[in-house]
Amino acid sequence: MIWNTSIWKKTWGDQRLLFLSMAALWGAFPWLYLWLSAQIPMPAFQEVLLRAIPADWQKLSGVPFSEVATHAGRVALAFVDPVVVLAATVWGITRGSDAVSGPLERGTMEMVLAAPVRRSALFLTQALATTAAAALLCGVLLAAVWSAVAFGPWAGKVDPARFVPAAANVFGLMVCVAGITACVSAADSYRWRTVGILCGFYVFSILAKLVGRLSGPLWWVGGLSILNAYEPQRLAAATLAVAHASRRANR
Repeated sequence: MIWNTSIWKKTWGDQRLLFLSMAALWGAFPWLYLWLSAQIPMPAFQEVLLRAIPADWQKLSGVPFSEVATHAGRVALAFVDPVVVLAATVWGITRGSDAVSGPLERGTMEMVLAAPVRRSALFLTQALATTAAAALLCGVLLAAVWSAVAFGPWAGKVDPARFVPAAANVFGLMVCVAGITACVSAADSYRWRTVGILCGFYVFSILAKLVGRLSGPLWWVGGLSILNAYEPQRLAAATLAVAHASRRANR
């Protein structure tokens, strides 16, 4: 039997506290972020970003500074804030490490498998619950960004729909990290070691992305980082470009 209600309830129960905590965090963060960002007037922000910061530093950004120095660009910065990126990574590592090595370390895997349940049902339920919860969390984040943009200090200056691809990019990061962690978890029997390996892998991904962007001859190193595919700012900018092209075509 692939579907087992008891396993489904247990899996959701295991991730409920983390899910609720992240939902509360991501539900409030966009409002706080936009309120704090609005305290810095746009001319002052543009002055610092376009004149005070060296142009070579644009390599660290997914889009040119000229696009960041806009209302939409400043909203898009929320998706690369540590509150979002680290929380998404923590979700993937926490849930992925609980696929195999977590229950083995706690000694509950043997108890569960002793029941008349297929291993495929156990692992499939874990994967579906992790993915579904990640989608819900990204939905909370998108709803919070949408409402903060539509009714916050910059209401009417930014189209909230352009951040849908950025939220989807966050979802992709969560699923990717969870999948990689689950693979490592399946090869180990200690959750703490699985978490340590993935923390080291995450640091490596950050460094590889930085080296790939800042070093011309070593540009290929960026391809070794999973974060090289995490570009919510670029997706938000691309959405705007597509919208402008569509308007020009309809004229």
